[in-house]
Amino acid sequence: MDCVSLELVASLPGHEDRVWSVAWSPRGDLLASCSGDKTVRIWTRRFGATGPPAAITGNSDVNHIQSTGSTNASGAQQWYCCAILDQCHSRTIRNIAWSPNGRALATASFDATVAIWELSGGVWEQVAELEGHENEVKCVAWNPDGRLIATCGRDRSVWIWESLPGREFECVDVKQGHTQDVKAVRWHPGGELLVSASYDDTIKLWNYDGDEWVCSQTLGGCGHTSTVWDVSWAPDGRRLASCSDDLTIKLWESGAAGAGAGAEAGRSSAVSGDSGGHDGGDGGGGLVPSRPDLRCATTLSGYHQRTIFSLDWGPTGLIASGDGDDCICVFGQGDPELARVALRASEEEEKQVPVATTTTTVSWDDGAERPVVHQQQQGKVELKDQDMGGGAGDITDVDPDGGVRVKCPGSDAEVSALGGGGKERLNGLSLGQEGQSWGLWTRMVGAHDADVNCVRWNPAHPRLLASCSDDKLVKLWRLR
Repeated sequence: MDCVSLELVASLPGHEDRVWSVAWSPRGDLLASCSGDKTVRIWTRRFGATGPPAAITGNSDVNHIQSTGSTNASGAQQWYCCAILDQCHSRTIRNIAWSPNGRALATASFDATVAIWELSGGVWEQVAELEGHENEVKCVAWNPDGRLIATCGRDRSVWIWESLPGREFECVDVKQGHTQDVKAVRWHPGGELLVSASYDDTIKLWNYDGDEWVCSQTLGGCGHTSTVWDVSWAPDGRRLASCSDDLTIKLWESGAAGAGAGAEAGRSSAVSGDSGGHDGGDGGGGLVPSRPDLRCATTLSGYHQRTIFSLDWGPTGLIASGDGDDCICVFGQGDPELARVALRASEEEEKQVPVATTTTTVSWDDGAERPVVHQQQQGKVELKDQDMGGGAGDITDVDPDGGVRVKCPGSDAEVSALGGGGKERLNGLSLGQEGQSWGLWTRMVGAHDADVNCVRWNPAHPRLLASCSDDKLVKLWRLR
């Protein structure tokens, strides 16, 4: 029996074709999904209310989804589709990304365009269209400060766009370094380094040299032997994970830092060596954009039986992956028993917090960055950390630094609740033990009824995992 496990929290129907990608908003309160049905759906959750909440509309009518869910001390949970974005793309929407401030979405489509959406007056509107790719756009990514967008596609190119005043976007560079389709682009958390993964079996790292974006390293040679489908940076930006059609996950570190530790990972052995990059890395795991010197420190193999389409390195230090065998795996570093103890302690802390009876309504206030949750409390009021927020008190203001100001009824005092920023601020849950061996911590066989196309950890509530599949479903899982 695994020390940790994934518990199904919700199964969200609604899409009429395969679901290609999911993305959490920066605050972790909204989930976007995109599909072959040419639509984007935005999902959220509320606690303890009866009847459908007010919806955030898109270009079409909103369907309220009665989703499967679970019940905990906070009362009944209901996941629902609060917006549908459509009537924009003429073909499959392959990928989706939130802007860093959570006010905009970018959607990448097989129709060779990228659409930019903004929320205005409670309605999502398309405000810009990025054109230039010759054919299918496979991925889109916003850099951490929101000034740049990277896109990639079947035309073997990586495009970099700059955001200008007046909702304008200008292409500032086009890179043709790959020899086959480019499957994914991801920005380093520091924003100065861009990574791309390709059908040509390589990973390329790009940095700005003051004049243009240049390739500072190509990860090949001792790297993957088939298509690289996805890449993900560790939260601290010191390591990179990649997954491939060769059924392996590879972990890359600067200057092979720590390659000796964690050299064995379950049934696999580590692969170390020069990946073709520059010499002279700092050896401490820090990255210099012009000289990243990433080398393969660990290879995880033997755990997936078919193509690994997606992976995500979560805030707790765990890596989730999804494959063509309908399976989701979670990998950790160190002793999973210690992680189990930490998870149980965290769950017990949640259970011990007194909770008031809550009536919740959801609305969009003028100028608000996200839905405002108005809660009326009866009984003792306590601030509580939950999977998707829902602390006691009325949310009266959004802190631009990432927190939520909560004013408790009957008191002039305010406390800062959970915000985004990739950290669970109330308990700082960390499960991996850096420097230890990597291994499989849990496997969810039959997580979906078809290929698992994407897995993503919630940035603010890191035990919550979203997945999507060719079975047309979005599913939500809780790490236990």
